[in-house]
Amino acid sequence: MTEPAKRKPADQDLIRAVWDEARDLIKRLEGSTVQRFAVEAGDTRIEIERGIPAGVVASAPAALASAAATGDEAALAAELDSRHPIKAPLVGTFYRASQPGADPFVKEGDAVDAGQTVAIVEAMKLMNQVLADASGTVAEIVAEDGQWVEFEQVLMYLQPPEE
Repeated sequence: MTEPAKRKPADQDLIRAVWDEARDLIKRLEGSTVQRFAVEAGDTRIEIERGIPAGVVASAPAALASAAATGDEAALAAELDSRHPIKAPLVGTFYRASQPGADPFVKEGDAVDAGQTVAIVEAMKLMNQVLADASGTVAEIVAEDGQWVEFEQVLMYLQPPEE
């Protein structure tokens, strides 16, 4: 029988830094709907999992049904359905520009191509590009610059090109 492989001791400073970031993240996630978030450093793993509040799921279909009751609202709902959402690839802070004072990556009315950078999300001091996964025209930017966003939260909508 062989001895179990000895674990390398984790770097305590790294663990403390990851823990501090995770603790800060937990504070910022109060009331959020994040399903799972994990950070690994060597043999150390920190996981955060949150549930969806029951009232949120139940109220969404009712809100859609009541909005469809009137003609104008039904037309608006149909228009919204044709738009393509660009969603946050991860939890973090949403920024429309690469740095403060710079022009935003896109504005409402701009045409974008699939694969084009449309925003960034900062997570744990890393800037992550948000890429358009479809071509179209920016119809609406939903998220505010500097706003905390959740995983797969809609950041903006694209109007698909006319065919």
